[in-house]
Amino acid sequence: MFANKLLTCSALLIMLLLLSNTVFSQKLISLPRVGINVSDFFLEQANSLTSSPSTSSTTTEKPITTRSTSTITPTRSTTPSTESPTTTAPVISTTPAPQTYPQPSVGAWNTSCIMLQMAAQLNFTYEAREGNFTTGLYNIPSNASVEDAECESHTTQFIHLIWGPETSKQSLLMYFDKINDTTVLSSIQIHLTLLSEDFPDAKENQTVQLITRSSGEFKTPDKMSYHCTRVQKMNMTETLDAEPLIGWISVRHVQVEAFRRANDTGFSVGHDCDSSETSDVVPIAVGIALAALILVVLVSYLCARRRSTSRGYMSF
Repeated sequence: MFANKLLTCSALLIMLLLLSNTVFSQKLISLPRVGINVSDFFLEQANSLTSSPSTSSTTTEKPITTRSTSTITPTRSTTPSTESPTTTAPVISTTPAPQTYPQPSVGAWNTSCIMLQMAAQLNFTYEAREGNFTTGLYNIPSNASVEDAECESHTTQFIHLIWGPETSKQSLLMYFDKINDTTVLSSIQIHLTLLSEDFPDAKENQTVQLITRSSGEFKTPDKMSYHCTRVQKMNMTETLDAEPLIGWISVRHVQVEAFRRANDTGFSVGHDCDSSETSDVVPIAVGIALAALILVVLVSYLCARRRSTSRGYMSF
């Protein structure tokens, strides 16, 4: 009985060996030729089959763990960035533009001998609190009042205007001379106290004196008024004999008449500043020269005619 079981197991073992040989042969034929030793592979498979016990055993496969040892090296890009830099828009401050100084208003002043109408503005230098000198503008107010006037003299007359607070009166004097039946402006004198409301940066308790000596401005024939609408500038110094200029006075829309008669009303006929100043002597001299030339030509003609007539009588 035991012998039969041994023969049966031996036959099954032989059949399994043949079957496994056939299977491994087919597997080897299907494998690619990558340099594997076929005989070694076959022997390993046969030994594993023969060494396995008849009873079934549980095989536990160990999990294959792989550890990556690759190191990623950061690469530095050498290509310049095409991204535009972020720019912050500048904050634009809206500073208001400095206001221009207003133009002076036209004022009118009358006395018994002088009638004046004009708009005047001063441009001069003064000392600031820091000790430096700066430029200032000042308009002669149109509401200034007449303080005094000289009307007794027949050669020199003046008009005196004042304005401002009682503690610091400002003043302007205009002198006129009469020379050979012609009236001219001789000088302008201005006394100006720099008040804080007008000149906040000026040195305290500062007074400016401006004087201009005329060189024939406002020249007008007798019994006529001077008239000029355009701007006229006259240089001003600190004293009559001083040379350095410290400013000027600009006048416009001027009409003035001095040496008026007491009973006159309004301005006399206006003499415009842009009218021709050609003297009447020139056209008179030209007329006399033309008359003399005509007389010479006429006398010459008469003399020539008389000679031709006398020669005709002598031929007979």
